[in-house]
Amino acid sequence: MKQILILLIMLSFLSVAALAELPQNKHTNYPQGTFKKNKNGQIIQYDKNGKKLGVYKVTNKRYVKTK
Repeated sequence: MKQILILLIMLSFLSVAALAELPQNKHTNYPQGTFKKNKNGQIIQYDKNGKKLGVYKVTNKRYVKTK
């Protein structure tokens, strides 16, 4: 009886380890450039030449592109 219990416990650990995977990257292309915050609280994205690429707003700890 004791051996069967140990065998079942070992099998449960092996099955959990076999199903465990590393999560795939959700975001492969992160936005490139420099992000600066202006007086209004908007986040502005600039490229390496200083050109304005986009304006972001923070809602619920997420950046949402507005323009």
